[in-house]
Amino acid sequence: MKTSRTIAAALALLFVVSVLTVSVQAAPGMQGKKQDPKAAAKAPAKSGMPKEIAAVIQEGLATRQGRQDIPFSFFKQLVLPARDNNLYPVFFVKAKNGDLGYAPSASGSGDMETNLVAFFQFFEPAADGTMVPKMGGKSQVALTTPGADYSPDKEDWYSFGLGMPAGKYTLAMVLSTPDMKKLSVAYTDVTLNGPAAYETALWPTDPVIVTAMEQGEQDQRPTLHRGYFTWGAIKFSANVTGEIATGQDLEVFFFVLGAAYKDPAAARPELDLEVSFEVQDEAGKSAIKWAPQTYQAYFVNQPLPLVQTLQKMDEKGTVLSTEKKPLGAGKYGLVATITDKVSGKKGEARMGFTVK
Repeated sequence: MKTSRTIAAALALLFVVSVLTVSVQAAPGMQGKKQDPKAAAKAPAKSGMPKEIAAVIQEGLATRQGRQDIPFSFFKQLVLPARDNNLYPVFFVKAKNGDLGYAPSASGSGDMETNLVAFFQFFEPAADGTMVPKMGGKSQVALTTPGADYSPDKEDWYSFGLGMPAGKYTLAMVLSTPDMKKLSVAYTDVTLNGPAAYETALWPTDPVIVTAMEQGEQDQRPTLHRGYFTWGAIKFSANVTGEIATGQDLEVFFFVLGAAYKDPAAARPELDLEVSFEVQDEAGKSAIKWAPQTYQAYFVNQPLPLVQTLQKMDEKGTVLSTEKKPLGAGKYGLVATITDKVSGKKGEARMGFTVK
């Protein structure tokens, strides 16, 4: 199995030279001032939400159902590592083009454009069950989609990410027209585990199917992106629906936290991770297995050819013929079994996908 280093090599470089996360305490605050992350972690951030936005959020907070003038919903989240034991959750939402108000670009480019305002408010549960506002922000959102195959009924996905300390949160996100005549709110819960989660076992992040990666501009504050997600200054184009065509290969990416360095004192410390990949069908039966792969960094980037090797044997077990063919249509699960060869810790990552 050929190993791709396209993404891994770029990540290794960017990890050293760039700031990996945007801290919600520092960048997106309504006050427009940078706060000390340590101070922000000790006390709730003051909310500067417009009263209309705060009211819409509170109306649906208890039931997690609110006003939907611009229908959208959360459907997935991805938790990535960040510096100083923080985490970088990426939230994915979906919405129809027509609901977001796309219109032909005034530039004459042929693209469709829309401008919205996004408000973010995170809550933490208090001991008495009430929801305490912790961090909030606002972002101007300018979105573009190609006009050639534009359909108002087509549903696209969008993402935003930010750095946060460990904890349990409820996120309320409001999408608004610039004049705030149309408002929508959606809610999602997220748990961000701290270092204790990988003290005795490896903690792999959820695998994601990547289709491209490039260096870009780091978000100065959380904002919505169409069709890709960011991690620091890295832009990932991804197949978040997990639907692929017959004959198409997978390229997966995930992080592994909790592993030990072979030589912590080395100028560039390395890990010694072994990962075995297997595709299973809906019944849990093995469909494809690959030889174990080794990795020296805490991110795993691996192309996986979805080709089955089928053998016909006689009653004595002698191989009569061998045939290779693409994985057939159906629902499958990818299982990555991870072993840290230094500490002996183990972990497992799983991802569902569909071949059509």
